[in-house]
Amino acid sequence: MGTDIGRLLKRETQLNTIAYSLIVALLAMVGLLVFALMAGAKLPDFWLLRDQIFRTLATGFLLMVILYLADQHRRLRAELVLAHTELDTARLNIAASYDRLAFAHHAAEVMTSLAQDDGLRVVLAESVQHFGADAAAVVGDDITITTAEGIDESEAQSCVLDAALETVRAGKPMSVGVGESGSIAIAVPLRVRGQLKSVAALWRRDRAFNDDELEGLGLLARIIELGMENRLLLAEVKAQLSGTLRAMVDLVEHRRPNYIPHSTRVAECAVAIGTALGMAADETADLRLAAMLQDIGMLQVPDAILSAPRALSDAEIAQVRMHAQNGADLARIANFDKLVQDAILYHHERLDGSGYPAGLKGDNIPLVARILAVCDSYVAMTSDRPHRQKLSPIAALNELRACAGTAYDPRVVREFVRANAMVMSTDEGEIVTTSGPLEPQPRVELMARRA
Repeated sequence: MGTDIGRLLKRETQLNTIAYSLIVALLAMVGLLVFALMAGAKLPDFWLLRDQIFRTLATGFLLMVILYLADQHRRLRAELVLAHTELDTARLNIAASYDRLAFAHHAAEVMTSLAQDDGLRVVLAESVQHFGADAAAVVGDDITITTAEGIDESEAQSCVLDAALETVRAGKPMSVGVGESGSIAIAVPLRVRGQLKSVAALWRRDRAFNDDELEGLGLLARIIELGMENRLLLAEVKAQLSGTLRAMVDLVEHRRPNYIPHSTRVAECAVAIGTALGMAADETADLRLAAMLQDIGMLQVPDAILSAPRALSDAEIAQVRMHAQNGADLARIANFDKLVQDAILYHHERLDGSGYPAGLKGDNIPLVARILAVCDSYVAMTSDRPHRQKLSPIAALNELRACAGTAYDPRVVREFVRANAMVMSTDEGEIVTTSGPLEPQPRVELMARRA
């Protein structure tokens, strides 16, 4: 289109140049004649100027040239007008295409940022506004529908169902008259993995949809299809991940009896704290996974060390401490998220740098690892071990409070106490509360607490 307009403009310039040159030549000749007459000069006595036939032919030829140039100019102007009309149409089409693509892109962002059902409802509500429709719906095994304000939902649902039925029969996008009033709906079949699963539809009570709107609904339908396929893929991945997780946990359970109850308690506590600290849903899901796998590296620790009813030697403690790195390596090989890997690797780090395996301090320790550290320590302290008896919940909470700021993150400890005890007391009258700053409490020394 741009090349054609450029060619036409070039032709117009050439014609204008010829016309202007001819006009200038004629004006020059007329000027010379007028000057000669006014000056009383005698004109040259040429035969051609005296010949009547030549003068007639010359005048006719000149008129033909002028008329030809005028006709070409008219034709050229008509072509330019047509080209500009086509250009305006192309611009409108581009603007409409951009509008469709922009809305489809926005719908994709909504579908990926929200849960499947919530995202679909938001997209349908925005489709009603974007297309100026009275209702938007996805019809499958059930129906998800959004109507404009003041529209009877039962009427809209009936019309949308009729449109969906016709579209399923045709198997292609279409515009159909529905309802007793002859209102109009457009619908596009949704296919997931090649199978027609549902239909996306828009409905208006009083006016038809144009081709651009049908094409826009088709784009939106592709986004919804992708969302449905992603949901299936996610379910399959979760099923595979659940199987992998179950196998890994069962392996550790075989080596460490009661590991599953222990890790389950840690996971529940960790998710509660992560939620209280404002972590996103996907992060708390990874945190739960990390809690279940935190000691998977124990698979490489000999049974004699794991079940030893005594204090461990320095060499044995060093071997036990390798479980954090080993567990993170296994999580990496299994392609678990980096958050899961970091939580497993660093959940034995301590705020003052006395932990392992890297001796990290303060905020250099990932938050997920700081949360697991508190939860794992509490569950460990309130569970029996071969070399010691379990502590009471109040004693374990006081131990966490005593170590807040040195071993444990004070924010995490505060949320843990708040989640586990509104007010608790011991026989000695010690009080654990959830309000106010964490004050040091009488510390219970715990053998091998850091292991």
